[in-house]
Amino acid sequence: MASFHDNDFSDIDDTEMEYMMGFNETVNDSDISMSSDDDSDDDVPLVDLIQRQNVNRRDEEVGGVQEWSANFRPINVNVFSGNPGPSVIMDVNKTEMDFFNLLFTPQMIQQIVHETNKYATKKQLEKPDDKWRNVTFSEIRAYLGFQIVMGIIAAPNLNMYWSSDPMFSPCGIKERMTHDRYDKISKYFHVADTSCNPARGQPGHDKLSHVRPILEAVRVNLMANYEPHRETTVDEAMIGYTGRLGFKQYVPMKPTKRGIKVWVRADPHNGYVNDIQVYLGKENRDGDKGLGERVVMDLVTPILNRGHHVYCDNYFTTVALFEELQQQGTYACGTFRSNRRGIPDEIKQQKLKEQGTSVTMQKGNMVATAWRDKKTVFILSTNFDPTTPRTTVQRRQKDGSQKDVSCPESVRNYTKYMNGVDHADQLRAMYSLARKSAKWWKFLFWFLVDLAIVGAYILMKESPNHQQKTRTGKPKPLTQLDFRKKLAKQLIGDFMQKRKRDVLKENIQLQSRICWPANLGKRRTCKMCSKNGKRRETQYGCEGCGVNLCVECYKPYHVETFPERFGK
Repeated sequence: MASFHDNDFSDIDDTEMEYMMGFNETVNDSDISMSSDDDSDDDVPLVDLIQRQNVNRRDEEVGGVQEWSANFRPINVNVFSGNPGPSVIMDVNKTEMDFFNLLFTPQMIQQIVHETNKYATKKQLEKPDDKWRNVTFSEIRAYLGFQIVMGIIAAPNLNMYWSSDPMFSPCGIKERMTHDRYDKISKYFHVADTSCNPARGQPGHDKLSHVRPILEAVRVNLMANYEPHRETTVDEAMIGYTGRLGFKQYVPMKPTKRGIKVWVRADPHNGYVNDIQVYLGKENRDGDKGLGERVVMDLVTPILNRGHHVYCDNYFTTVALFEELQQQGTYACGTFRSNRRGIPDEIKQQKLKEQGTSVTMQKGNMVATAWRDKKTVFILSTNFDPTTPRTTVQRRQKDGSQKDVSCPESVRNYTKYMNGVDHADQLRAMYSLARKSAKWWKFLFWFLVDLAIVGAYILMKESPNHQQKTRTGKPKPLTQLDFRKKLAKQLIGDFMQKRKRDVLKENIQLQSRICWPANLGKRRTCKMCSKNGKRRETQYGCEGCGVNLCVECYKPYHVETFPERFGK
């Protein structure tokens, strides 16, 4: 389970890691006094109390604009109006492939067939390839299934999947497709037409033209087929790639340090990816906003004004962003950098030394907190009430004993709900489809297929008509491994590529047949007439071929079947 983001607390020690992994749910009284004993309102006349409240309001508002204050008031948060879960309830007879088709449609596979054949034809004009033949829908679908099998059963190199040594042959791919054919499909594999893309540096040039149609289709399908929970996470994910690429990024604190950066909005409750945006480097479309603010607004625009709670790390969190989200009925919580604009000096200049102490300031719904753990943690939120009691967390001391440490509720929930993208990364990386390639766009394409598979797995796992139970009646959760295994089998289906030597053998057998017209005894439909769209029954036919044929169809059938015999 993910916890505080690497960019937030790079200097966190082992003791703090325990804090990230869980919280003691013991609730203590707030350690922030709302008023001193001497200022108790119990004996204050009503007129004086109203006067004092008016003074406080004047102190906190300047020219009608709210200012930061240490006088806490309850916040106003709209009720969440969403209906989380799968958007479409699938029938009980629907299979894994049906769920996959919701996100990666047959039309997308057909487009891959078309673009692969189109690209191969273009390359044949430049350099003819006698071993190439056009792919079919079933062949590309099976090709995707083989990729899933390879993700489940990892081999040190690709050649091992076609090893003739039974001791080291990991799976049955070689029985369905030859190594040469697999290599040919991989060589000419294409998913989009890039011929209309303007040259680099020209207006309208699309850096993602190689995968743009598939990228947009997967994005739309991910958003359309699942309604997110109230809490949602915005963070970055990395697609590993070490080749040359203009928008390749280096993020030293990530497990995958070099590659393509993707901004992701994911559901922390299950790891479902709701939306993505590929980072293409510095652009001029950020306007007055910073990159982080622009990315968050782009990703959450489809869910504004519904009462969602957005969690993000200190790369994205700013006062201006949280104010804009609140104005559109969306709330947020995230760590922030102490030098951000709009943060009060009481927070920036704090010098907390004792573990569990904190400084909190409020401005309307916005609450800024500096909390001391082993290091100081800065949290900004618009969805947590500063007047509610604080929780405690257990911290191990140097002597090995446990100590209860006071903790703000916002910190606890940040740790709980900031793991959406990390959860999605874990699910995707378990059986990744990525393979070595010189083409950068193939890494992005397989990333999209992985998103579709994981998304389909979550849709089926939460489908009310597909809940599994054990023999004793206990719930049996669907595992991603079982889902991928069944999906691979369904994609491959009965596809069986004929080897060249098998085709030659069949031809030899056909050539050696002795064909005699004979009475076959039972009336059946004429083979040739049926092929031509006619229905005519006869008891005569070819004894060697074992097919019923009309007298007038006997010769045309054999001329078409054995053209070599007739010099055709």
